[in-house]
Amino acid sequence: MKPLKSLSILAVILISAFVITTSSCGGNCTAPSIVFDPSTAAVTLAPGEKFSLNIVVTGDATNIASIVVSKASNGVTDPAFLSLTGVSSKGKTVALVDSVPNSVSYGSVITYTVTATSDCKDAAAETKTYTVTVGPSSKVLDPLYYLVENSQAPRCYSRFSAAPQNNSAWQLIPATLGNGARFATDPNDQKDIRDSLNSTTGNPFTANARWGSRNGSKFVKAPSNFDFTNASAKSIIDAYKAGVPSDLITIASGDFIIINIKNANRYAVIRIKSITDDGAASNEDYVFFSYKLAQL
Repeated sequence: MKPLKSLSILAVILISAFVITTSSCGGNCTAPSIVFDPSTAAVTLAPGEKFSLNIVVTGDATNIASIVVSKASNGVTDPAFLSLTGVSSKGKTVALVDSVPNSVSYGSVITYTVTATSDCKDAAAETKTYTVTVGPSSKVLDPLYYLVENSQAPRCYSRFSAAPQNNSAWQLIPATLGNGARFATDPNDQKDIRDSLNSTTGNPFTANARWGSRNGSKFVKAPSNFDFTNASAKSIIDAYKAGVPSDLITIASGDFIIINIKNANRYAVIRIKSITDDGAASNEDYVFFSYKLAQL
């Protein structure tokens, strides 16, 4: 009888241990909680801006098993942008540090999805999303990086010019002064600005000066009081949105022209410095200008 009694006691102990185990990692165990610090789950940042976010993960009765952050931008997903496994702790803070690419267009959205799992295999994973919307900054554009000009260029010559060294188009991006000139033999998708003189003879030039594009760029004439010196990405884009975009725009000395490059939500403001007409006997006429890019 004693062996049977011992077996009964052992069975009760095993059953009790099983019940305790399943109750702690069964229906009663929960997913870790995720809190962002700062607490906001959505921000607007400009191209090139850096940001940092603390991801605070707290376990329940069981330890945290893993914390994984995936990143999605412009249709491309990195499923393990940041990954921690074997955390084995009831509390963990992870620093998410990243920056918005300089080349991303305004209106783009970058999402970071945080997934935290528990050591308890029956607990569901917890997810939380942090969203970055790309928008313009109000910071004054640094002329060292964003201004393109010198005492001789940029220039855009009449399309009637016969001189092979005279460019009738200009590429705004990349912002390299010596590489912006574009000629008839260059690809059209590089011609953000193209002389479109409103004349069939090439003269007079000044009175008929007009620009167009060969790659879908759109133009808006900004108010005469536009602050070119203190221009920011936001002030450039606000001026563009306040106008009516067009494929062709007439220009005069002193004008400020906002261009939506390739109509792809990348912007620049152009200051028309002067327009030179060398007379009816020649077509070596040109527009002398400078510009600031809203983003590189």
